[in-house]
Amino acid sequence: MNLIAGQVLRKNLRGVSWWLMVLMPLLAVGVIAGIVWYMTTTTQAAKVVVIAPAPVAAALQKQSDDNQRYVPVATEAAGRRQLKKEDADGMLVVKTTASAKLYRRDDGQSISTGQITQTLAGLNTLAVAQSLGLSQAQLDRLLAAPKLATRSVAFTDSGKMTSTAGKSDAMKQGLSTAVGFLMYMFLMSYGSIIAGEIATEKGSRIEESILVAIRPQTQFYGKILGVSALLGLQIGLYALLAAGVWLLRDAIPMVKDLLATVDLAQIGWGFVLISVVFFLVGILSYTVLAAMCGSLVANQEQAGQALQPVLLLAMVGYFASLMTANANGPVIGFLSYVPFLSPMIMPARFGIGQAALGPALISLAISVVFLGGFTVLAERIYAGNVLTYSEGGIFKALRKSLTLLRAK
Repeated sequence: MNLIAGQVLRKNLRGVSWWLMVLMPLLAVGVIAGIVWYMTTTTQAAKVVVIAPAPVAAALQKQSDDNQRYVPVATEAAGRRQLKKEDADGMLVVKTTASAKLYRRDDGQSISTGQITQTLAGLNTLAVAQSLGLSQAQLDRLLAAPKLATRSVAFTDSGKMTSTAGKSDAMKQGLSTAVGFLMYMFLMSYGSIIAGEIATEKGSRIEESILVAIRPQTQFYGKILGVSALLGLQIGLYALLAAGVWLLRDAIPMVKDLLATVDLAQIGWGFVLISVVFFLVGILSYTVLAAMCGSLVANQEQAGQALQPVLLLAMVGYFASLMTANANGPVIGFLSYVPFLSPMIMPARFGIGQAALGPALISLAISVVFLGGFTVLAERIYAGNVLTYSEGGIFKALRKSLTLLRAK
């Protein structure tokens, strides 16, 4: 078993495809970071020339930021000249705070009208209040925003309501998306590796020579162990890279800005640990499924068929995990306890507060027990089909295998 695991490990480490699989996410992150950096460093603030009474122009000028800059000019003719020379992206003409016109150059930068409308609305409210003879205290009461206190709550098994550390809608959607995407990406990669390994050996008839010396069960577990070692190595490389980025976070402006927008306290170590354990159990479950399906095909050309059940289950779990942020019905709740689907759905539900620690641990226990039983079943199906070359398709081969197992 160790010999086979080592062979699987060395074969992939010497090849190009596994390294490309490891590097592609890093390259994608690098390209996205480069695009964001280029856009943020080369994009200039949109320039809007303002023709308005002095108080209005001064109020707008104070609203200038990195995205939009307001520059007062004396006359509308001067503003038109700047537009014509492409020295400005827009021209705002304000006759009164209740009525204004914005002229935008077609080839100019994007101008947000929301900020302009909000500023003019505030100035208009102030002008109306002054015309009505309201005092500053009355105006403050008029413009005071209502205070809304929010609390996130959860219910214990006994029905008691308790306060929890609530998560924002953006955090909820981000957690759901990240959990499902990472699981789908890894299981698709390692499912294809092990299914391709077995299908290639069957197609070349090398299995007949290998199984003269070893038992099919030994080969099965050896391949699972080898693929698990590859998975552990990839995760270890990513962990080292993440640790290096974390140590240098203050020296990398983009990372520092990103971390400033993320409230790490809303994630919590409980979510991290639950997600890691579910991730490992889920990847192992799909790897075992891919190995079993790979033994049902006759050659390498049919390896795509072996991945169909794996990808179908993965897609259901992935899309369900994306829906957890906006759906908490009985269907999502039931699917979060179903093996193969729960590793994607339950961490997302736990992360956004839809499920407590108890249900998450129950779902995890179900997945672990199922993984043990399913591995034994997959091993027996593998042993019965690894030397069988059926051209009837994967599902026909599976039905035949289950019939033979019941006959034993």
